[in-house]
Amino acid sequence: MKVTINWLKEFLKVDHLDPAKVAELLTMSGTEVKKVEYVGERFKNIVIGQIIEYKQHQDADKLSVCQVNAGDKLLQVVCGASNFKEGDKVAVALEGAKTVQGITIKRVKLRGVVSEGMMCSEAELGISSESAGIMIMDESYVPGNDFAEAVGLNDVVLELEITPNRPDCLSVIGIAREISALTKITFFIPEYDYLSELNQDNNFEIIIDDYILCPRYSAKIFSKIPRVQTPDWMKNRLLLCDYRPIDIVVDLTNYIMHEVGQPLHAFDKELLHSNKIIVRTARKGEKIRTIDDNLRNLQEDMLLITDEAKPVAVAGVMGGKDTEISKNTINVLLESANFSGPSIMKTSSSLGLRSEASNRFEKKIDPELTVFAIKRFEDLLSKVSGYKPEAGIYDNYKKMTRERKLDLRLSEVKNVLGKEIDAKDVSEILSGLKIANCQNATDKNIIEAVVPSFRFEDLEREIDLIEEIARIHGFEKFESVPPQSNLKKGRHTYYQKTIKSIRQSLCDIGLYEVINYSFIGDSWIEKLKLTIEEGYKDSLRILNPINEDFALLKTSPMPLMIRNLLNNINHGIKDMGIFEITKIFRKKEGSKLPDEINTLGIMLTGKINAKGWNEQDKNYDFYDIKGITEYLFRPYFKNSNLIFKEKEYSFFHPVISADIYAGIGNLKIGIIGKIHPLIIDSIELGQDVYYLEINLDEFINNAEYSVYIESTAAFPSIEIDIALVVDEPVKNYEIESEIKKSGSDLLKSVRLFDIYRGKQIEEGKKSMAYSLTFLDRTRTLKDVEIEIIVKRILENLSRKFKAKLRE
Repeated sequence: MKVTINWLKEFLKVDHLDPAKVAELLTMSGTEVKKVEYVGERFKNIVIGQIIEYKQHQDADKLSVCQVNAGDKLLQVVCGASNFKEGDKVAVALEGAKTVQGITIKRVKLRGVVSEGMMCSEAELGISSESAGIMIMDESYVPGNDFAEAVGLNDVVLELEITPNRPDCLSVIGIAREISALTKITFFIPEYDYLSELNQDNNFEIIIDDYILCPRYSAKIFSKIPRVQTPDWMKNRLLLCDYRPIDIVVDLTNYIMHEVGQPLHAFDKELLHSNKIIVRTARKGEKIRTIDDNLRNLQEDMLLITDEAKPVAVAGVMGGKDTEISKNTINVLLESANFSGPSIMKTSSSLGLRSEASNRFEKKIDPELTVFAIKRFEDLLSKVSGYKPEAGIYDNYKKMTRERKLDLRLSEVKNVLGKEIDAKDVSEILSGLKIANCQNATDKNIIEAVVPSFRFEDLEREIDLIEEIARIHGFEKFESVPPQSNLKKGRHTYYQKTIKSIRQSLCDIGLYEVINYSFIGDSWIEKLKLTIEEGYKDSLRILNPINEDFALLKTSPMPLMIRNLLNNINHGIKDMGIFEITKIFRKKEGSKLPDEINTLGIMLTGKINAKGWNEQDKNYDFYDIKGITEYLFRPYFKNSNLIFKEKEYSFFHPVISADIYAGIGNLKIGIIGKIHPLIIDSIELGQDVYYLEINLDEFINNAEYSVYIESTAAFPSIEIDIALVVDEPVKNYEIESEIKKSGSDLLKSVRLFDIYRGKQIEEGKKSMAYSLTFLDRTRTLKDVEIEIIVKRILENLSRKFKAKLRE
C-alpha cells in the first residue's frame, strides 16, 4: 500500500513531516516501509508555461514554433503537437530536465530553428499513457511556477507492507493515526453529524438476508450528480497510489477507499429495476456479467447485491456491467457496506478476482466506517463541484456488540517487557492509539482499557495491549539482555529414535526413501479400488484444493507410492524398492478432527538383482517383502510371534495378501500383499508390485525393544524334524503358535521348511514339515526328555487340528 506525505498531513496538525524519520518510526513499530520515493525529483526543471503565440515551422509542415512564457523568460519551443492554442497553459521541460523515458532536454536546432525546451504530454510526464498531444492545464495555473508543486506532485510516497491483522492501516487515516501515536502530533479527522439523516423516508429499502455475511449496508442516492473534471491534485494523489483516474464519481470512490479504508461502489440508479437493494447469496445457475465484461458463473454460497430482477454486483468484489456508471449517468446510488471477510475471500478466490475492495473486506474492516465514508464522499464532491445533495442516508445495520473492555496490569507489563513503564506513559500510549483508558479506582496496578471499534479484530487480550505499548514505546529503548536459564541438551524421544533406526535399516538394505504430499485426488482412489469398508476410501475432502489431484487427505501411502513407481518406470527405471514414512488421515467417529497415523509404506517391483556372470537375475516376490517385514520386526518383538493371517483386500491379489499381527495380545499392526493384477493392467504399470504397510504408532507403542547379549552355547542343541499331514485350510501361523505353546523353554526355534501336496497325500490335505531346535545352555539335553516334549506337541496338534505324523 502507498501513501503520500502531503495526504497524511491532512489529518495531522503539522507543517512538516520528515519522510525518512516517519519511515523509520513506522518500520520500527511494525508497519514496514519498503520504499521512500521523492516524487518531486521526477519533475525537476519542469515549470508551468503559457503559449503566447505560435507559427508554422518554415521547413516542416507538422512542426510549430511557439513562444512560451516560462515566468521569468520567454522561450522558443518547437513542437510537433497540434492540440493547443494561444493562451493555453502547458508543462514545459527546461534545459536539463528528464522525461520518464530517460530523455534529457537540451537546447537543440530542429530543422534550423532553435528549441529551448519541450512542451510535455502526460505520457512524457509519467502521469498517464496519453501521448496524442501535449498536456493542456487549467487556466488557473501561474506561468513560471514549479510544475510538481502546482499540481500536487511535489510529494513523497511511502510504500508500506501492512500485516493482515491491521486492516485499519489499509488507509491514509489509519497510517496518520499510527504516526500520531508515535510522534505525539495531534491527529484529527472531519466530524460529520449524520444521525438525523439515517432512514428519513421509505422511498428506498435495503434487505439483508444474512447479517453474518453482511452486518451493515448503507447507501445514498445522489440525484443529478455533476460530472465535473476530477481536480489535478486528486488525480495525482490517486496516480501516486497506483489508481487510474477515470471520472469524478469513480475517482472519489477510490480516493475515499484509500483515505478512509471503506470500499464504495457507485450504481447507475436508473439502471436498477427497483427502489430496493437485496443482499443475498446466489441461486443455483445464476450468472452475472461483471464490469470487466466477463460472464461469471456463481456458486450458491457467493454473496450478491441484487435488485428485484437480477444480481447487480458480486458483494465486496466487483460490480455488474449492467448497472455500471457511464458519462451519461445522472443519478447515482452509492453503496457503502460491510461484508464477512471469510465469505469475500472465498468468493474472490473462486472467481479469480482480486481487488483493492476485496483485499480490505477479507481482513474484516470496521462496520462503523460505512456512513462516515458516504459523508466524506458528499463532502469532497461538494468541495470540488459545489454540489449540495439532499439529506438522507439509508442504513440497515444489525449492530453487534463491538465494545471490549480489557484490564491491563502494570505488573504484567513489567513482567513481559522486562522494564517498568510509568502508568502515565502507558496511559498516554493507549490514548495516542485512541484506546480509551483510566486507572482502576481501587487498584492502581490496573488500567482499564476500552478497545475502539477499528481495533476490535486484533486487540483481544491483555497481551495484545502490552504489545502495543512495546512497539509505540520503541523496541530500540529496551536494553538487550542475554536470556538466563538452565539449558538442557535436547534428546530424541524413544519414538524419534525408533523412526530414525527404521529409516536407516531400510536404507541399509538398499531401499530408497520417497517423500510425497499428504494430498491425493479422487482418480487414484478409483484406480486402486480402495473401499470405505477397508478404511481407505472414506477420505477427508479439502475445502479449497489447489487442483483435483490434491482434493483429499490421503488414507494410505500406497496410491502415491504407486505413482512414484509409474513415473520411474515411464523414465526407464523398472527395478526398485522404495519406502515412505508419512502421516495418513482416517475419519474418527464422534470427532471433527481425523486420526493422524504415522505409517510406513514399502513397495517392491522389478528385479532384486541384475544378471551377472555368476548368477541369474531374480524378480522381487512375496517372500522378499515378507522377509523385510521379519527383518524390521526382529529387534522390536523378541518375545512374541509375528503372525501373517490371510485376509482379502480389493487392491491385493486374492490369495497373496495378509494382515500382520505382533506384540503381546497379537495386535494388528499392518498389511502385506501383491497388488491386484487387474489394477496393474488398468494403470499400465506392466510388472508385479508388492506392498507392505505398517502402523508405526501401534508398532512402536507395542514394541518390546531391548538389547540381548548371549554367549555362544557351551552345550549342543538338538534338532528334530517333523512332517505333519493337515487339512488344506490350516494355516502355518496356527501350527507354529501351537508348537511354541506346547513346547517348553527348551524349544528355541520353529521353522517351516517344506510344504508338499501330491500323490502320497490325501486330496484336501497337505504335508507341512517343521524343524524344531532345542537347547539348554547349562547342560547337555537327553533324548528321552526331548521325546516327551515332541510327543506332547504331536498330541496337542492332533487334538486341535487333527494333524497326523506323516509316515
